Amino acid sequence: MNFQERLQSEFGNNVTARVATPQDAVDGVLPVAVAEPHDADSALALVAWCGREDVAFVARGGGTKIGIGARPRRCDLVISTARLNRIIEHDEGNATVAAEAGITLESLNRAVGERGQFVPLDGAEAGSAATLGGVVASNHSGLTRLKYNMPRDLVVGLHAALSDGRMIKAGSKVVKNVSGYDLNKIFIGSHGTLGLITQVTLRLRPHDAASATWQSDCATWEEAVQLATMILDGPFEPTGLQVRANGSTLRFLARFDGGETSVRTQIGRLPANPAVEEIAAPPFTQMLRLQAVLPLQHAQQWARQAQEFGAREVQWDCGTGVVGAAFEAVPDVAALRVAAERVAGFVVVASAPAELKMPEFVWGAPRSDFALAQRLKDAYDAARVCAPGRFIGGI
Repeated sequence: MNFQERLQSEFGNNVTARVATPQDAVDGVLPVAVAEPHDADSALALVAWCGREDVAFVARGGGTKIGIGARPRRCDLVISTARLNRIIEHDEGNATVAAEAGITLESLNRAVGERGQFVPLDGAEAGSAATLGGVVASNHSGLTRLKYNMPRDLVVGLHAALSDGRMIKAGSKVVKNVSGYDLNKIFIGSHGTLGLITQVTLRLRPHDAASATWQSDCATWEEAVQLATMILDGPFEPTGLQVRANGSTLRFLARFDGGETSVRTQIGRLPANPAVEEIAAPPFTQMLRLQAVLPLQHAQQWARQAQEFGAREVQWDCGTGVVGAAFEAVPDVAALRVAAERVAGFVVVASAPAELKMPEFVWGAPRSDFALAQRLKDAYDAARVCAPGRFIGGI
């Protein structure tokens, strides 16, 4: 009996399975099969079966975050959440929504938008394949994190299937319920290494009536810093502030969302600038992308260092200290990591060729909290079948 037949025999019509193709490989590691549980109960049964049978799996939603993390030590099975795509409850009054992990943020945003609310997560824009579970598991955020925060701040509850057969139900649908230890934080940003997230309850925001982005080209980094300081210290409420460096072009962007009068007033307080023309960046093959999280006062310096080390594109979120840098050739990652750690920051490799993606190269040397991470792995995935090797220290 082959692997697919074993799945069919065990789960019948509750799980759809197929033979994996090269497109299903995770950082070059080809699984034997791809399985799609049809509901949360089937997902729990499948994860528990993996624990009993020593079947290593990697969870996949829309695939937009599948490249984050070290190369898996083993990957026998990809568990797709494509069929876990239902909205469980939209509590308009409490401004929360509970939905299954495989729903795309675009679909979720469209549904709650009919009631005048929206999903304040990066990836909810039209055309994105990002799923609720994938964004939460990676704690991914983008430009709007300055105003709307990160998944870690927006998730109020979640369910996760564990390899020992337990279904963890953390948090609540009520935003102000803070009793007990917040288990949500353990699974948010765990990159699928503790269990399979099957359901998430999320805070929503009222729909913004207006949105506008002010742009200005800057001659120097110092000029960009002055603009950011003026907005952060002034009568503004920006959704996001970002500097984008591409070759010799240095562009500052400030986005404002809210009421029409508020947005118009804030834009009116900014210096008048000629229209900024869209400049087509020279195409290049991205070999590697770094993401640094730094104290705000040191982020601009690290962004400039990334340019000096050969970064073709740099994006600095001025209000949060998050910097992304894309390279055409592999840079001296260790030196850039040391520069960040010297000012109490850290660097992770967001994407790279599979052959480079060893745990210490991706995450850096295990930090002081590594022993805690190991204990969490023991507590929630003692079978070591949930994305083994993907996280810090090869957990």
